[in-house]
Amino acid sequence: MSNKRVALIGSFLESNRYSSVVNRERFHVTRGDSIVDDARSESPKLLKEGQGFFAAMDAFGAWQPVPVAMIIGGAGGSAEHKFIQEETANIYSSLLASSPVDAVYILNHGAMITTDDEDPDGTLYETVRRAVGAQTPIVATVDLHANISQKMVDNADIIVSYITDPHIDQFERGQEAAELVQQMLDGLQPKVSNIRVPIVAPNVSLLTDHGPYGDLIDFGQSKLSHEILNVSVVAGFAYSDTSTNGLHIIVTARNSQEAADQLCFTLAKKAWSMRQRFLWHLVPIESAIQRAVNVGHDAKKAPILLADLGDNVGAGGPGNTLWLLEALIKAKAKNVVIGSFFDPLLVEKATTTGIGKPFQATFKGDTWDRENPQLVIDRVTVHQLHSGKFYIKSGPLKGMLVNAGPVCLLQVEDISVLVTSRRPIVWPDPSYLEALGIEMSTIRTLVLKCRSNYRAVFDKYFAAENMIEVDTPGRTSPVLTRHDFKFIPRPSYPLDTDFEWHPELNLD
Repeated sequence: MSNKRVALIGSFLESNRYSSVVNRERFHVTRGDSIVDDARSESPKLLKEGQGFFAAMDAFGAWQPVPVAMIIGGAGGSAEHKFIQEETANIYSSLLASSPVDAVYILNHGAMITTDDEDPDGTLYETVRRAVGAQTPIVATVDLHANISQKMVDNADIIVSYITDPHIDQFERGQEAAELVQQMLDGLQPKVSNIRVPIVAPNVSLLTDHGPYGDLIDFGQSKLSHEILNVSVVAGFAYSDTSTNGLHIIVTARNSQEAADQLCFTLAKKAWSMRQRFLWHLVPIESAIQRAVNVGHDAKKAPILLADLGDNVGAGGPGNTLWLLEALIKAKAKNVVIGSFFDPLLVEKATTTGIGKPFQATFKGDTWDRENPQLVIDRVTVHQLHSGKFYIKSGPLKGMLVNAGPVCLLQVEDISVLVTSRRPIVWPDPSYLEALGIEMSTIRTLVLKCRSNYRAVFDKYFAAENMIEVDTPGRTSPVLTRHDFKFIPRPSYPLDTDFEWHPELNLD
């Protein structure tokens, strides 16, 4: 590969239809050469798969990045349609202006919806294909929770998904995408097969270090060979509520369409045979609170971590549901740390009050399933104030700068509450707590508003059996029957259980 021109495009938002709209102000947009400068800096802000792509491409030899745009929104509700429409049009114009390019890399989440389009990712892929032509290689990376549409498959030559949840392999998947781009530039013409399996699994059943999803992914990875280049088993994101939801299997072969079809068919059958294993049983709030009370009173008991599943900020949760905070205060639990609570007005009042001083605090919470969405505490003490800027010190995002805006640590009896003024942090890290003077060894109960990411970092402090998935109400509850889905194809397991399904083997 000699100075091949590779266009770089990023579009990343995981959309929960039940969360608030993500407007243009909440997206971080980078354009042009600043993308390249950042990717090659000592502490890049570019998502890890992008960093991996650059590292591999640079290692291969001389190439010419053609940076177009990185449009990064994290997790939230539907995107503002006009903004995404404008950005997609800008990408099209930029590609035409940069023409010709030899290949395109799309850094994509794959589960975005807008206020008017259930498949803006597919629209993006189609737009890129129209701009660069039928023969230009297009390789994309996606999250395991992407909702794969046929439009995405038809317009990308290869789609590479993560293979871990918690997601700790993004860098490697970016490297893999670069390797596949290089092979296509050298003449590879991949053959792709894909099947949607009617399983819309609750996200708590999608960990990959154990359980059905991990077993399915491991089986697919065991089939990689000289002929089978990539196997992506993409679970989808139920909260997007789209007609493309389902467990999607994509197999990419080097030369043989038959080999791709056969393996895709085998994986689809295997997934369907395992469907009952995707059911999950959560811990009721009452039981979780009792455990917190017990460990707070008995130092011999191991500390626990409570995952607030109904308010998973990594899946679009608002970060301010009150259920666990309210219950822990009522139960008089001791040595508890609430890892984050999103309330800008509360941070402002604490800042005005000052460190060490008490005040009456009103925690304004989410309205989902609540008649009274606020909790008034007569006396809280401002324990600490902080800028909210810190570097992640551990896990796959080590070295990344996080800016949560001004934050405060409030003391409510024996409960410490970390309150943020910007959107909650999707990837929790001990360094965030330590920056506010909290020693991890002193915590008896830690409450985090996320589902799985904490496992890749906090396993140093909490045993697996003491990481408790709590059945809290909220916009991200994994009890899918609580949601009023309107667009997910029916029947889909486990929303529907009394139906049969058989994959079709499409061999011409």
